[in-house]
Amino acid sequence: MAKVGVVMPVYYQNETYIRKAIQTVRNQQYRSFTFLIVIDGAPELLPLIQECTAGDPRVTIVSYPLNQGVAFALNYGFEILMDQGYDYLTWVSTDNIYYRQFLGTLVNELDRAGPNVGIVYSSFNQIFENGEPAHTPEFLRTLRNWQNRPKEALLDGCIIGPSFIHRAEHCRLVDGYRFKYIQDYDYWLRMTDYCDIKYVPIELMDYRINSPFSLSTHIANDISKHRLCWNEVHRSHYETRQRRSIPLLFSALFIVKPGEVARAHTAIGNIIDQYETNFELIIVSLTTQREIEEIIELFHDSRIRIFYYVNHSINYALHKALGKAKAEWCIIFDSEHAPADVTFIRTLKESNLMDAQSTSSVINYNGDITSSRTIAYLYQTMTVRSRMQAFIQASL
Repeated sequence: MAKVGVVMPVYYQNETYIRKAIQTVRNQQYRSFTFLIVIDGAPELLPLIQECTAGDPRVTIVSYPLNQGVAFALNYGFEILMDQGYDYLTWVSTDNIYYRQFLGTLVNELDRAGPNVGIVYSSFNQIFENGEPAHTPEFLRTLRNWQNRPKEALLDGCIIGPSFIHRAEHCRLVDGYRFKYIQDYDYWLRMTDYCDIKYVPIELMDYRINSPFSLSTHIANDISKHRLCWNEVHRSHYETRQRRSIPLLFSALFIVKPGEVARAHTAIGNIIDQYETNFELIIVSLTTQREIEEIIELFHDSRIRIFYYVNHSINYALHKALGKAKAEWCIIFDSEHAPADVTFIRTLKESNLMDAQSTSSVINYNGDITSSRTIAYLYQTMTVRSRMQAFIQASL
């Protein structure tokens, strides 16, 4: 029996792309694999799939009538392959192009890796809808460097990408794919609780961007889907840090005054969607519960806590809320003082100036990072929490 199982979920897609994707999987130099195609609620595509795979004994086609989504299709396919005893698993998309050495290279690298390595992944090219290259060689070099990092960097971004293979034994340790928009990313975060990763710095496939049927295009073109995607990212990051007992980097406090629902909603979104996600967000409310619920109704985020201080001064409310913060460092925002740049917090973190023994505050002003032993400003300054409390207490 082949030791490699490949799943392809199929839903509505450009026919030319489907034909090309299936052809490039079947034409792999490495031949010993099973190709399981899962038609996810598009039974009218069955004749096309049968035509594209006719006569290939490695292909199994499964079709069900109702669309259940990519996560369901992958769980369905992987469960079949794991039950049949395959050692290595991967999945492929209907709009990508796979080089002839794609499977062989990944399988060979996983064969050579130690048993602690559960995922092997490579770099990849990006192409436009028409097949033209999307990026320069310089960009690809940057992408290779960005991907070539330890598994802990997954909490900074999805370094693995669409070219990968993993051991079935590690797949069995997680409860399958669960999210609609970040299936792989969340899966890998959970899998790397149990295994290490290995990077292969060569391109093994073309990843098609801006394809009209692709999930990434739908997310980019629909603000509501974009919000749901980020909610999934934040939940996955939060749960990963909880599992691994990773301490908070900082506590963010956001002051909400009466009558600023729209401004507060935008500002909180800018904070929640910072690239650095390792923080709690404490909403310090000087307004009603109804306004707060309206502000945060789209943010389903486990990092949010809310405290109400209606009819109290800002300094009193901050002093009380700081006493409930969980991190050693804190930063205070409001609707007027909130970062528009999603790298604002990460820039502070990467400055390596957040040392409570030598400084009280770290300031990011237009990307220029400075530190001080004193606190002179309330907003948008990363401060040692106990010293910020003392700073505010002096003004009460």
